[in-house]
Amino acid sequence: MNGKVGRKRIASLGLLCVLLPAAALPSSGLDLNFKLSGSYSFLVLNDVNRSLQGWVELHKKEAASVPGWTFGGGKARKVRAGFDLEGEVLLNWAPRWAVGIGSGYSYSEVTESRSAITVEEGAVSRVYTRPTKVAATPLVVSGYHFWPLGPKVQIYVRAGMGWLWAKYVDREGSKKASALNYAYTSYQSASGQGALIQGGLGVKYVQDQSLGFFCEASLRQAKVNSFVRETGTLYFFEEYNSSLDFWQAKIQAREKAPAGEDFRSVRKAVVDFGGFVLKLGFFIKF
Repeated sequence: MNGKVGRKRIASLGLLCVLLPAAALPSSGLDLNFKLSGSYSFLVLNDVNRSLQGWVELHKKEAASVPGWTFGGGKARKVRAGFDLEGEVLLNWAPRWAVGIGSGYSYSEVTESRSAITVEEGAVSRVYTRPTKVAATPLVVSGYHFWPLGPKVQIYVRAGMGWLWAKYVDREGSKKASALNYAYTSYQSASGQGALIQGGLGVKYVQDQSLGFFCEASLRQAKVNSFVRETGTLYFFEEYNSSLDFWQAKIQAREKAPAGEDFRSVRKAVVDFGGFVLKLGFFIKF
C-alpha cells in the first residue's frame, strides 16, 4: 500500500470513528460542526537552518580564498515561519464536550530570493541560491471541552494526537547577476513520518446558530527523523573541507551514514514541526 492510498484509508477510518457514534446515540444533544482555520507557527528547524548557514559560510570562505573574488553580500534567511491550513469535523456528544478528526497542510520555506547571495568573481557578478522547503500533512484526533462565558462567548481547551507525513526539499543553483533564471545543479527530496501531540486554548464567538469564529493558541510536538529517498536516508553531519579548513554542516541523502575522520556529528536529519501555533478560523454547524 503506497503512502497516498494509506493516508486516504486512515483518514476514512478516522472519520468513521467520529461519525459512527452519532448514529448509535440519541439525536438530541448531538451537533456536528466543521472547523476551518489558517495558522501561523514558530518552528525551530535546527538541522535545516544549520545546513543552510553552512552553505552560506562555504561561499564566503571560497570567495575569501580566491584572489580577485569577494563576497558581495546577502544572507540566507532561516526557515522559521510556518503556515498551516486545517479542516476538522467535530461531534459535540455532550453540551460541553466534543471529539474531532482533522487534517490539513503545513509548510515553511526559504525562496530563491530570500536565500540569494552574491559573489564577485573577478569581472563577473554571480548570484547563488538555495531554496529550501519543509511540508507536512497531519491526521489528528482531538478532544475538546468548552466553558460558556456568556450567551455568545466560550473558551475551550483542546488536546490531540495523531500522525504526520512530511517532506523535505532543497535545491542549489546559480546565475550571472544579469540573467533572469537560475541554473540548478543539485536537487534532493525526501519523505518521512512521525507522531504528533498538541494542546491548546481557544476563544469562540458564536455569531448565530450556524456560524462561529475562534482564535486558538496551541503548542505542538512533531519531530520527524526518518526521512528517506531512492538514494538512501537523509543524514545531518559536518564534513571537513581541508582546502578551506572548514567544517560544513550539511543535510544529505546517503545509502549509509557517513564515516571517517572527515565527518562528525553524524545522525539522521530531524525536521521539527513542533512549536507555538496561532490559529484563526470559524465553525460551521450542520
